[in-house]
Amino acid sequence: MEPGSTGLGGLAALKVAMAYGVPAAVAAMLGLLIMPPRSAREFTVRTISTVACSFMFGPALAAGVIAWKPGLMDAMIWLSQHGSGSDDALLAKFYVLGPSMLLAGLPAWWVLGAYMRWMASMRQKGLLEWLAEARTKLFGARPGGEG
Repeated sequence: MEPGSTGLGGLAALKVAMAYGVPAAVAAMLGLLIMPPRSAREFTVRTISTVACSFMFGPALAAGVIAWKPGLMDAMIWLSQHGSGSDDALLAKFYVLGPSMLLAGLPAWWVLGAYMRWMASMRQKGLLEWLAEARTKLFGARPGGEG
């Protein structure tokens, strides 16, 4: 192969990686700003799960949005044609895919963070104390039968 074609192939691969990686990374960073982790382990687990959920559910969410609002793709193609000079269809798909991946990754950050904090409180309190607290919150009964 001549160097020109491999360089263009590498550039195309970089564009695809950036198209998928940037929204996933933004989802992790946004989650980090809104609900910061308490430990390095929690940070690692939550970041990996957020990026994985962005990759798994983002394209499906984008396909659902496009199926729900087919005119959205026409509007995004118009936007890409008037905003840049090349790759109109790919750029239009990214306009839909990027926010979809972001929205698909954020719940993973928050749900996993809430779960990890709940498990930490369970370890501190113990199961019986946690059950008594849950009973108090659900039924309004006080411990010791003073209800």
